[in-house]
Amino acid sequence: MKRRKARLPHIKRRNARELAIKALFAFEIEKGDPIRQLDYISADWEMAGFDEHNIESFLSLVEDEYARRLTSGILEKKEDLDTIISDYSQDWDISRLGGTERNILRMALYEMLFGEKLPPAIAINEAVDMIKKYGSPEAARFVNGILGKKAEEIKKLNRTDEAAASGAGAVC
Repeated sequence: MKRRKARLPHIKRRNARELAIKALFAFEIEKGDPIRQLDYISADWEMAGFDEHNIESFLSLVEDEYARRLTSGILEKKEDLDTIISDYSQDWDISRLGGTERNILRMALYEMLFGEKLPPAIAINEAVDMIKKYGSPEAARFVNGILGKKAEEIKKLNRTDEAAASGAGAVC
């Protein structure tokens, strides 16, 4: 019997994503240990983005673990993620992107391609919601465009793989 992966509730994943983005942004500025940055941010409920009235729900162990996996995974795959971003952001150098936009793009791509392989529509929606919160409307359109192009490529690859798999057993 195959065990299903436990799924984090939507709000817990969003909290973890926001913590990871804050740690990655701090890492870009200070160049210190990103997990230490995550620990620092998650130890301060105001910096983590929670309000006083929700302090009892502040950073469960599950959120903390997911934020750590995201942060570590994104940094491990940073070069691959940056190559994808550069490939899809025609005529736009990745170094010209703001840290928030760059890290949100990295996170969404990581979740689509490497982590738990989130469905692209969910990863894109989460990224756009986060960029609207931390960035600008123009940045939201840019992020949506980049991720939408990659989602189309993933969809085409999946169709090709499905066609190859269904044709694999055919006798000629």
